[in-house]
Amino acid sequence: MPASGLSALARSLTWHQRAALRVLARTPSWIRQRGSGSLHADTQTSTHIAITTRRALERKGLAHRDHAAHPASALGQRLALTPLGLSVLNHVTGRTFPPSATRLWPPAPPRHITAHPTDQTPSPPRARRR
Repeated sequence: MPASGLSALARSLTWHQRAALRVLARTPSWIRQRGSGSLHADTQTSTHIAITTRRALERKGLAHRDHAAHPASALGQRLALTPLGLSVLNHVTGRTFPPSATRLWPPAPPRHITAHPTDQTPSPPRARRR
């Protein structure tokens, strides 16, 4: 892609998306669920990527996810940069990240990450205590 195209893509990125590109280039990431029920991309560091940021990167063609997890659930899907995402990141940072940053890592996610979703049946109502 020409430098003008990379500059245009870089200008369209929010600071959240730029930070997410840097994190995805350095650490393995996969989708997890918080205790509150909301989804986020867990990067095994103190940084979490919001699902809206991940979706924006996917729409722009800068990141991709695998579909090895259970199809009924986003949980466990791994995230990685696309070659275009790596080019934009190299352009933005002025550094050269290795092409291995575009590979989904680890090669096979742990079993507890890709397990079938459990049935979330509501518990019976509790009596209130006074």
